[in-house]
Amino acid sequence: MKISAAALNRLQKTVGKQNVLTDEVSLSLYAYDCSLSRTRPDAVIQLLRTEWIAPVLHILYQCNIPFVARASATNHAGSCAALNGGVILNMAPLNRLLQINTQEGFALAEPGVITGDLQQQLTPLGFFYAPDPASERVCTLGGNLAQNASGARCMKYGGTIDHVLEAEVVLPNGTPISFSRAKGGPDWIGLLAGSEGTLGIITRLKVKILPAAKHIKTFLVTFPSLEDSVQTVSDLAARGIIPRCVEAMDQITTRAVEEFSHAGYPLDAQSLLILELDGKPKQIEQDALQLETICRQNNAQKFIPAKTEAERQKLWFGRRAAYAAMARLAPNVMVADGTVPRSELPRALKKVRAILDENHIFASLLFHAGDGNFHPQIVFDERHKLDALRVTRTVKEILQACVDCGGTISGEHGVGVEKRAVMAYQYDKPTLDLFARIKRAADPKNLANPLKLIPLKYAEKARAPQPLLENIKPLAQQILTHWETHIPCVPVGANTRLRTTAHNTLSTRDLNQILEIDKTNYTATVQAGVTLDALAAALQAEQVFCVLPAGNGTLGGAFCSGCMPGFYPHVLGLEALLPNGSYVRYGGKLMKNAAGYHLSRLFAGSQGTLGIVTQLTFRIFAQSIPVAANYPFRSAPGNSFWQAIKTQLDPEDLFPAVQGVLDD
Repeated sequence: MKISAAALNRLQKTVGKQNVLTDEVSLSLYAYDCSLSRTRPDAVIQLLRTEWIAPVLHILYQCNIPFVARASATNHAGSCAALNGGVILNMAPLNRLLQINTQEGFALAEPGVITGDLQQQLTPLGFFYAPDPASERVCTLGGNLAQNASGARCMKYGGTIDHVLEAEVVLPNGTPISFSRAKGGPDWIGLLAGSEGTLGIITRLKVKILPAAKHIKTFLVTFPSLEDSVQTVSDLAARGIIPRCVEAMDQITTRAVEEFSHAGYPLDAQSLLILELDGKPKQIEQDALQLETICRQNNAQKFIPAKTEAERQKLWFGRRAAYAAMARLAPNVMVADGTVPRSELPRALKKVRAILDENHIFASLLFHAGDGNFHPQIVFDERHKLDALRVTRTVKEILQACVDCGGTISGEHGVGVEKRAVMAYQYDKPTLDLFARIKRAADPKNLANPLKLIPLKYAEKARAPQPLLENIKPLAQQILTHWETHIPCVPVGANTRLRTTAHNTLSTRDLNQILEIDKTNYTATVQAGVTLDALAAALQAEQVFCVLPAGNGTLGGAFCSGCMPGFYPHVLGLEALLPNGSYVRYGGKLMKNAAGYHLSRLFAGSQGTLGIVTQLTFRIFAQSIPVAANYPFRSAPGNSFWQAIKTQLDPEDLFPAVQGVLDD
């Protein structure tokens, strides 16, 4: 599109003429990111102050001009490509670290703060920021949240989604809004994570910081095959061992890295693991013995502890340099980003290897193995069009193989445009419809990073829905009847928190099946009507644990009421009935999922206003873990964003917000 002279003039008056760039050099420089996408914007706005964002978006909204927020553009999915032209909003200048509060455990920052810079500021204070993307020297805090980036420490500490406490956002129409997990209601920050700038622009973040571990032990372990190293990771998970980090590399990667960074990696090993433990010295010693035993059982050749902090840092420098090392071998590197349940890593690896061989592709294999997240790095030259097409086809086949193994097409890099089409292979039409409705709620004009995430014409391409379980069908029919007759209803579980006396209730009590307790992946899949007492008894019988306390209430009530927000980060998958009777499925036995809007966080704390959760998949543990705090039920305060999504999903308010009190 072309931006009118009148619109340009308004933008120049708002931010200064010198900060609205339309020259050929600037437009060319902002025409690409870390992917193959190449699309020129019509203008670039240099944002020097966060106060400019709301008025700029207001102008763009009034003038129907699409926009894309961009900082370091380190994603590998084409998330920063201006597919419809319009304006690139350069967020990089917004890089002030506003406050570090070690007493309360948070840092306040603008979105353009480099992640590694925050880490450097925290180190002398004895603190750290847990998310650690390999690109931390370049990537930004705002970009990390937009892509839901994570890194090597995600296995133990979680990704960016788990470490943002508050976020200030400007919606696409220019309306500022603040999200805080302390306010209750749906986990809006969780929904924002991985939204890739399609729901609004992040202007400020309050992130959680943690005391740095005083004792860390890192090990380099070599194996005669990549299969052996990957099986080791599956065995660790099956034992319930949670190291700080578990990273895997094949020989192609280690040789490229060693030539580039001289990290001290053995060149004769077909594969290696970097394993890291933190905690109390005695516990580290015990865990290290278990680690070595499991590694030796899987044919480990060398089990080498880093003797000094310098040796440890050298090992990690090599791991973080893997992309740069491969980039020296050819003009282009395409990085796939699939995630599978950890138990499926060996099978997924075989599939990926076969796909690479069949397509005659040269690639290195790199894993955040503790999370089941792997990154084939394919080197090629995009100037050879046939090679570029072959590589693109290969990556699509790899991502589809991940889905076939119960996985997702993105663990941390996002979807953007590069993986957009494959979303229809992962999700069915009702779930993609819900993604589209969330987008329309926040951005009815489709101006914020348009044409990302949601596949085009997905209705005819979407994955076929799975049949409903028999005990869900009656509830689905009841909801459909309410939709057709326009009669409101109140979803309840055991009614121990809401304590409603309404007659028009829809109960989940018949959804009382514990579908699976998986001690290989350490997950449980449970229907929403199961009581917490019944769940606790089932877990105890299997000698495993979760963060939920025992009680008379139901699993669905604990999740949807907002009374136990400490449970949200442990939920990996969700199924739910929407007010119109459609059934959506999201996630599964996945430690990471950055493909689409995070639906489990949308329904968390939604208090029955958006539909009925029927089933959850969540983490369980081999050892006892502190239970989540149980807060009194209070109706959460609404906001304009909640109302917009509510209108999209339930325009007649058939699932109204209700008042309630906690049972004694």
